[in-house]
Amino acid sequence: METRTPKQRDIFVEGAIDPSFLAESIAKHATRTDIGAHEIFLGQVRADLQPSTVIPADHPGQRAGGEDNAQPSAVQAIEYTAYRDMALEQMTVIREEAFSRWPSMTCLHVHHSLGVVAAGQLCFMVFASAPHRRAAREAVAYVVDRIKADLPIFGKEILADSSHVWKVNRSVDTVGRHTDR
Repeated sequence: METRTPKQRDIFVEGAIDPSFLAESIAKHATRTDIGAHEIFLGQVRADLQPSTVIPADHPGQRAGGEDNAQPSAVQAIEYTAYRDMALEQMTVIREEAFSRWPSMTCLHVHHSLGVVAAGQLCFMVFASAPHRRAAREAVAYVVDRIKADLPIFGKEILADSSHVWKVNRSVDTVGRHTDR
């Protein structure tokens, strides 16, 4: 029996994911007559209000302030960084697990931004295809959750007041409550 070595794929793109890339990805599958369903997750940078980072008064060029006078500021962009090699290695494991769990799945494409992505732009895409919708839908949900939980990708939210906060991945439990990840 031959042992197959999984191929490591680079999921990272510099900057925002262009929406036309999504259309191109779908179009490339038009000749695949074994596919009956595509499921797509798109992550987009939100302009959430965040408490500003409070910077000590002796820090050059930055405003001073205490916790009580920090005003919320809107997210203007997220600067994504990653431990690239570790993330790609773990992504290979996640990808192989997804194909094992949903063997009818024909395609799985994952893309995540690095660098600065402005509010309103796309930063994360998971696209799965299968003969039937259930496999594609379940695989996408599984892969998105695993990436958020396991990949060393970090987001520094750049706020309108020029301060920043580090993004914390959050999930929502079955009753809609946020839980930090």
